[in-house]
Amino acid sequence: MEYYAKSPVKILSAANEKESGEVQKQERTEHKTLREHLEETVRCAEKFFEQYGSYFSGKEKKLIMDACRMHDIGKANYVFQTRVNPALEKTKQEQIPHGFLSALLLSKKDFLKENPQCTEADFDVLLTAVYYHHTRPDVYDEAMVKAYCEQFYVNHVREYLQNDAVTVFTSNKKYLLFSDQEKNAYVRPKEKVWCQYMLVKGMLNKFDWTVSAGDEEAETAPDLVEKKLCKSIEAKWEGQFRPVQKFMLENKDNNVVIAAPTGSGKTEAALLWIHGEKGFYTLPLKVSSNAIYQRIRDKYQYGDVALLHSDSLNSYLKEAEELESGYRNYEKAKRFSSPLTVCTVDQLFRFVYKALGTEIFAATLKYSKIVIDEIQSYEPRVVAALIFGLSEIRRMGGRFAIITATFPPVLQYFMERSGLLAERDFVWHDFSKEAETVRHRLKLVKGDFDIEEIARMAEEKKVLVICNTVSKAQQIYEKIKAEGAAPGLLHSRFIRAHREILERNIMDFSADETKTGVWVTTQIVEASLDIDFDILYTEMCTADSLLQRMGRCNRAGKKDTSAPNIIVYHNGSGRGTVYDKDIYDRSVNLLWEKDGEMLSEADKTAYINAVYDVNRIKKTEYFRQIEKNLEHLDALWPAEYDMENARKDFRGIQSITVMPEKIYRENLEEIEEIQELFRTPHTARGIRKLQKARLAELTLSLNPRYGLPGSIDKENVQPFDIHRTRLEYDFDGETGLGLRLDKMEDEEIFL
Repeated sequence: MEYYAKSPVKILSAANEKESGEVQKQERTEHKTLREHLEETVRCAEKFFEQYGSYFSGKEKKLIMDACRMHDIGKANYVFQTRVNPALEKTKQEQIPHGFLSALLLSKKDFLKENPQCTEADFDVLLTAVYYHHTRPDVYDEAMVKAYCEQFYVNHVREYLQNDAVTVFTSNKKYLLFSDQEKNAYVRPKEKVWCQYMLVKGMLNKFDWTVSAGDEEAETAPDLVEKKLCKSIEAKWEGQFRPVQKFMLENKDNNVVIAAPTGSGKTEAALLWIHGEKGFYTLPLKVSSNAIYQRIRDKYQYGDVALLHSDSLNSYLKEAEELESGYRNYEKAKRFSSPLTVCTVDQLFRFVYKALGTEIFAATLKYSKIVIDEIQSYEPRVVAALIFGLSEIRRMGGRFAIITATFPPVLQYFMERSGLLAERDFVWHDFSKEAETVRHRLKLVKGDFDIEEIARMAEEKKVLVICNTVSKAQQIYEKIKAEGAAPGLLHSRFIRAHREILERNIMDFSADETKTGVWVTTQIVEASLDIDFDILYTEMCTADSLLQRMGRCNRAGKKDTSAPNIIVYHNGSGRGTVYDKDIYDRSVNLLWEKDGEMLSEADKTAYINAVYDVNRIKKTEYFRQIEKNLEHLDALWPAEYDMENARKDFRGIQSITVMPEKIYRENLEEIEEIQELFRTPHTARGIRKLQKARLAELTLSLNPRYGLPGSIDKENVQPFDIHRTRLEYDFDGETGLGLRLDKMEDEEIFL
């Protein structure tokens, strides 16, 4: 009989017109044989190794290729074939996952005999990679497996392989590195062995998913030879690189940690360090990722860069001429197919939780270079995940660069505890001491913002106001507006579509040298947003955030500093809620020494080093959280987390998605069309995702940490996890307050 890899596909597909967003009933069918699928997977791996083979040892390539050849042979069992072949009579017998069955064909004795360069641990790695190449619950004992194989598998796999001597080794389960059901029956694998498993399993998933998506090559448009992005940067800078850029080029073959002031060209330095190899550029915030992505595409005309974060599908839909091509580009980004990907760290570092399905992240980083931008801006849990992840990447052979305005000594302390030593594992250099330009003069004030002064300054300067909470930003915005000014406001409680408009507006305002005025924001503008203001008014925060905020003012150092251009208000806002109270207190106490003074880059380094002095903060919650999370990650068992829990734990955000009632009613017709689409059978998953992404543009996220208002509906907008809210929402197309937590809409406007 013919053996198939999957069912024939019958789906609805999207209309070609992007503007219409319609779905037309167009059937598409495909019925791929098992042999075709396995051959395509092997060819995909072979093509990959033609390009990236030098990053892998001979044994690593051997294990990966064996996994590709073997991974789906378990589909040659009768129960599976009845599910994918309409010509066969269905059976009520429950399937045993085909990955489990594929692994039973591996003979440990034959493997070691045929591969003298391999060890028993290598066999265990290969076996486990094939066994768990799909995430399926393992609830089958040896007797159940043996009975299933005798009835539904052995004869069929012999027919498929045309070999009557094929043996099924039902006892292979005892050689697995771990079991998601029988943890106590196994010894926790050593980290070196676990890393090898992540490599083999992750690369298998990469090739399998590539061909399943209809593509032939796992990597698109490699820049290894031409180095187009590097050449474009060199042309733009006319070869006149700054010290940090020269340093990164000279150390392109090393792991690097550098501290360099804002405006010193760190972004280009990092891209030059990647030097055409496969790279990932990570940033703390989605808005920062969007800005760097557009900068690479527009300024350096490099179109082979991908964008990946929780909202990036919308970016692909807007760029693409057709919905389907936008979705395909997004799916490729999720498979890390591009030579350069700009992303948030949660898209990559979930592998530290040892969750099944995350291995592809670590495997891809094995032959890549990863840039961590502004590592000090992350909260302790994420810092721990990054440090632990970098130690794994180094162990696997990948390379990393940490580029930051400041590198607190506490981070180097924890890197050393995780086995990452300066000069042995990475090159370290601090450029702040070499910076000659002094850009900031500080004034520290007890109390709250001087609204009249801000409004007055906005008449002739570009003024930036940064608040520690959204509610405070809304209050200050209204007070400045009452003074007759026309401020802009940017924070996280705008729906996504409106927030994108505001992000673009603040960058355009900053770039226009003829403009004066004021923008009120929260800390979402701190990292890598390309804005430059004349004067900054900010609430006091921790030292790392404060220095990031300073970087949004006088970036080039060409503006007048005879009077203070950094005015910091110490009013306790965010202390103990937004920011660690001990670090906040150390930050403000040490800052008083600088009141009224010019702050050189060396002064800033000395300041943050004093705040984060290891011996003085060991008893703080900040320090204990990093320590605790590193210990937690180090002690984890494989499969202790699943993908979803790993995602939630990494981000640490307990949020709900809401849609303001005003937005819901304005877009009711479109929402109902999308709901109807989701009730239509056989609609392709891609089309569902496209429409869901459109709906997401009308929503925002709220953190229920401090309790949610009673005006949040408990019932969802079906079938989505979106809650309607009667809280007032204000946006006029250019500006507005966004969602207010203190006021509900007037119900009469909905009658």
